[in-house]
Parts: sequence; structure tokens; C-alpha cells
Amino acid sequence: MFNLRQANLQDLEALIQLRLKLLREAGDIKGDSDTANLAQATRKYFAEKMPQNEFLAWVAEVDSQIVATSGLVFFQRPPTTVIFQA
Repeated sequence: MFNLRQANLQDLEALIQLRLKLLREAGDIKGDSDTANLAQATRKYFAEKMPQNEFLAWVAEVDSQIVATSGLVFFQRPPTTVIFQA
């Protein structure tokens, strides 16, 4: 059985590792590429955006170990004419 919960900053390292695995699986990280800079940039992004609720993440845990994650990024577009057409 698994547990779903909203992630918090204590989950930061697990979120970073899962993100790097996703990017590797998607082919965005090739071979044995050094990911230290990407990991640091991701750490900074999560640390800034999560407390501001601009990025929300959820984690799935099995035996208290995070095994999966999902995230939601909020952004707001400026008004366009499409919004105001009848």
C-alpha cells in the first residue's frame, strides 16, 4: 500500500533525484552527464517556488520511502482579447 501526501521542503532532495531520473528517462540528460549544476538549479527553484505556492508537489510513499512525485506549476497569463469577446 502507498501513502499520498503533499510534498514539503524536507522532501527536497528526493524531489530533485526523481526530477533528474525523469529528465534522464525522457532523454534530456544524456549518458553519464554531470548533473550537479542542474541539481543545484532545481534545488534553488523548488526552495523558492514551493514556499510561495507557485509550485506544488505531491509524493507517493511506500514504507516511508518516496517512490513517485507529481508537480503543478502555477502561472497567470495577462488578459487577452479572447477573454473579452462575447
